[in-house]
Amino acid sequence: MTPTILAETERYVKLRWQDLRVGDIIHLSNNETVPADILLLKSSDLQGICYIETCDLDGETSLKRRQVIRGFSEKQSTFAPSKFISKLEIDSPTTKIYRFHGAVIHPSGERVPVSTDSLLLRESRIKNTSYVEGIVVYAGHETKAMLNNSGPRYKRSQLEQKMNIDVVWCVIILILLCSVGAFGCQMWMRNYVNKNVPFILDDFDPWEGFWMFFRLVIILQILIPLALYVTIECCKLIQVFNIHNSMDLYDPHSDKRTECRAMNITEELGQIQYVFSDKTGTLTENRMIFRRCTIAGVDYNHPPSEEEKISLPHAPIPPVVPNTNLQIDLSQYDGNGRLSQHAQRCREFFSVLALCNTVVVSDSPHRDNMNASGVIEVQEESSVNTQIQPSDPLINGSDSYLRLSESRSVTPSPPPPHSLPLKPQHVPSLSPISSSAESSPESDSPPMRIKAVTPTERVKSIVSKLPMVPQILATGRSVKKFHINTKQKFLQVAKKTRNKTHKPIYEAESPDELALVNSAYAYGFILENRNPNTVLLNDSNGGPIEYDILMVLPFDSNRKCMSIVVRKIGGHEVVLYTKGADSTIMPALAPITMETEEFKLRELTENQLELYARQGLRVLLIAKRILNPVEFSEWYSQHQECEMSSDRREQRIRESFGLLERNLTLLGATGIEDRLQENVPETIASLLSAGVVVWVLTGDKTETAINVAFSAKLFNSQMEILKITARSRDAAENCIKFYLGEIEKQLVELGEVNLRNRALVIDGKTLTFILDLKSNLTAPFLELTRYCSSVLCCRSTPLQKAFLVKVVKEELKMSTLAIGDGANDVSMIQMADVGVGICGQEGMQAVMASDFAIAKFKILEKLLLIHGHLNYDRLAKLIIYFFYKNATFVFVLFWFQLYCGFSGSVMMEQMYVMIYNFMFTAAPPLAIGAYEKRLHENLLSKSPRLYRYGRLGKGYRNQFWWVMLDSLWQSLVIFFIAVKAYDGLDIGIWQFGATIVSSCLVTMLCHFALEVRTWTIIHVGAIAVSLGTFYIFAFIYNTICTSCLGLPNTAKTIHDAMSCLIYYLIIFLTPVLALLPRCFIRTLKNTLRPSDDIVVQMDMRRENKRGENLLTSWSSRSTSRSSIFRINHDKNKIVSTIS
Repeated sequence: MTPTILAETERYVKLRWQDLRVGDIIHLSNNETVPADILLLKSSDLQGICYIETCDLDGETSLKRRQVIRGFSEKQSTFAPSKFISKLEIDSPTTKIYRFHGAVIHPSGERVPVSTDSLLLRESRIKNTSYVEGIVVYAGHETKAMLNNSGPRYKRSQLEQKMNIDVVWCVIILILLCSVGAFGCQMWMRNYVNKNVPFILDDFDPWEGFWMFFRLVIILQILIPLALYVTIECCKLIQVFNIHNSMDLYDPHSDKRTECRAMNITEELGQIQYVFSDKTGTLTENRMIFRRCTIAGVDYNHPPSEEEKISLPHAPIPPVVPNTNLQIDLSQYDGNGRLSQHAQRCREFFSVLALCNTVVVSDSPHRDNMNASGVIEVQEESSVNTQIQPSDPLINGSDSYLRLSESRSVTPSPPPPHSLPLKPQHVPSLSPISSSAESSPESDSPPMRIKAVTPTERVKSIVSKLPMVPQILATGRSVKKFHINTKQKFLQVAKKTRNKTHKPIYEAESPDELALVNSAYAYGFILENRNPNTVLLNDSNGGPIEYDILMVLPFDSNRKCMSIVVRKIGGHEVVLYTKGADSTIMPALAPITMETEEFKLRELTENQLELYARQGLRVLLIAKRILNPVEFSEWYSQHQECEMSSDRREQRIRESFGLLERNLTLLGATGIEDRLQENVPETIASLLSAGVVVWVLTGDKTETAINVAFSAKLFNSQMEILKITARSRDAAENCIKFYLGEIEKQLVELGEVNLRNRALVIDGKTLTFILDLKSNLTAPFLELTRYCSSVLCCRSTPLQKAFLVKVVKEELKMSTLAIGDGANDVSMIQMADVGVGICGQEGMQAVMASDFAIAKFKILEKLLLIHGHLNYDRLAKLIIYFFYKNATFVFVLFWFQLYCGFSGSVMMEQMYVMIYNFMFTAAPPLAIGAYEKRLHENLLSKSPRLYRYGRLGKGYRNQFWWVMLDSLWQSLVIFFIAVKAYDGLDIGIWQFGATIVSSCLVTMLCHFALEVRTWTIIHVGAIAVSLGTFYIFAFIYNTICTSCLGLPNTAKTIHDAMSCLIYYLIIFLTPVLALLPRCFIRTLKNTLRPSDDIVVQMDMRRENKRGENLLTSWSSRSTSRSSIFRINHDKNKIVSTIS
């Protein structure tokens, strides 16, 4: 239920999400979920800022900042959204979450552009904000979240697809049998026309064969295994239950079990041929730890502390242990008693780490200031900056904001941005992203109590204070003094903070930012306070330092950096601080000559970056630029025009940022470690041993990714690493052809190529050329990957990840599995045959889009090699056995047509035919499909090569026609042994049929016993249930029901049949002769060409036998020496200790 204001009564009422309409104004409190896509009009923050969490939408757990529509930030304390009378023009609903354009048209005719900065998307959650109010722009199925929800996905496994083809063959065989029966009936009837044969009509019906066709369809329809689909679904349900409750797939640290979100592809886990994996958060822990930094060419290492070594993966990251040399350098003085140049560089470096971010700071967790009636309560002046005065319309009883009739939940949330305490009569802090007072909308809202200052005037007012340019910006205009008493306020806050012993609570948009801020904190550069316009940094040696934030250039994936423009209050310099990827910062550095000291520092830094990359660290470069105040003011005016434009707005903003982020001076670099998860190398090694090709798709730089690949055992020292790094289509083609040519030469010389000796590394730029359909390079590239056991794709985008999965699945016809933990992996996960999501640090989006959800990457090994292998083998045997038993029974019924003139008669009771699948033979397939074990779990885990049984489809490949041939033979044995045994005897047709049913059932149960590898009470019970059900039903039915349901009288049939010795001889002889060829062929095959599982079992038995002989020989020795033996049953090894 969401509070929505009614225009008639100007009163908020609660509505269901489905009742919201475009144009409704809604009110949301802290921790509430946004019910529709809304434009932010008002926030409890005086600056018009709110924070949202979008983990349910895009998987990101970090907080996102949103700003009210331009021109409304100055009116936050007085503006009433119910008086909003402007018009909105917006884009049509699209699936693009991060793209939104529109304009607010005020009654004066002024157009103010709006973008995603003011849009709160459905499924996001309000955080660190007491309340927000906004207008609905998209509702219901037109919201971006609903448009991106493709609904339930249905995936079919390869085994099921092959089974469906064989079901079609069953239909064809049924049509063939019925056609033969119809033709035989027609011919048989013609032979007795006008011959006065008893029970045969003299007049011949020419349509008799046609009608006989449909009679036989009804009789022989058992051949079409409709019950097979029901049985498979029941078995899959049991398999899902086993997976969910398996302790091997349970993670005790996170207390999470493996979750099956798609119940129809459990067997596909046993047929995976390609695994596509993300790196960050999937192979690694996504716990960013500050490991190294280089400042002015000096490298400082931060090795793991003892606390860090024993910390659990999901435990909080231990604090950084400062480097002793760096601490000394930070306090190094020259001969004049001033800080040395290197110490100044070091201090500026850590100041940038604390400043250049969007971290939210608070001293204590946020508490919602809305009472149970939904009214914002007045707080003390010394609390937070969202203070509401009694004259505020939200509290005034005559205002339109009346108390809600229903109570609102009030729940705590993460920390809020601890802003500066400002009095209501003060001039509000205006950031450059605010609009001018002249552009404010005209409405019936209460008059403003605060006179606004335009952003351009704000920048000019700051710059005009500098002594070097007073005459340039003299405009004769009276400008309000910026930030009255702000210095004193900050000093008060700093004093209070220094008296506190606890660390401030930091919330960052990314783990990297949090790691950098914590590292700065460890060296005494404490981020104490931040609001949109000001930041307070507490230097443990120099005291509090206040900075004025002039501009924030947010991070985006195209620029791969973020920047902040600040001016130290009391200082004169306007400085741009930047941090970002080396591929972005290095080209943006100011040009210098080779002989300078700066050039040597850059070379030294680049060498250290290569060292960081080889160690698998994530590298960020730190740089700065001192800006000319006049040039910055001019740039800002031009940038305002870019933000106000509606044509190519994003591109123009990026270009505008690029004009500022150039001619930089390098300060240093950081190396952040993202450690591998537990048992990742062992898991990848097992997958490679199983013959699975592993692709790792990451956005990291090549050197970092290669180092992680070696650590994860994706690569090894014996491998030949093939690298493709091209900057043109022709270069990529030549490189691929060269590698293919070399491999072809080895094929000619050696006769074969060992796939284990090759690995391929390719970057995102080259993938752009390869994946272009017009380049015709996709097929050669895929051909090259067939000769590699692992592939590493660096700098790849989410779209490239999904497209790689698609081309491998469609072009190579391979079964694919994609695994990831973040929102950027969703497309890849949905594209693969099997999608696996990891419950990591980046939200639940990957899990929600996946087919299986696991806690850690290491669980994938047992999920595939054990559960996947067993599930595939079980369902393959289930399908084969189902086809066998149905075909055998149908063929037995068909042979009787040879003796009844193709009249469609059956020799057994109709009730047996009807409940044959439903009752007599229902238990054995369930036992096979749910609890059969081809091999023990320990053997499957120790011998990953056994996985090739399912990976190559050996369990079901080309089995259907062998099953039909075997069924044909067994049906002949079952039917004609009974015919010959009763030849010349006086026996009724129902007694003959009861014997046929009995021998057929016993033969099928013996066949079932041959297929079982691991006997349990369930398998024994399945046989007992089948036999017991048949005989109990037969005795009860033939005893009580003499003329039931209009069927012929079959009283005492089973009694009479079982009273003769020949009945038992038939039941004993039939299974032996029927199964003799199967036993012979299996024995011959296991002797001449044993399968992998037979070889592994034989090796295990020989190993156990050697252990027993060793134990016996040592036991026979003299007792003068003591021998201690410990048998490890799990590993089937004997460990001896001789003393």
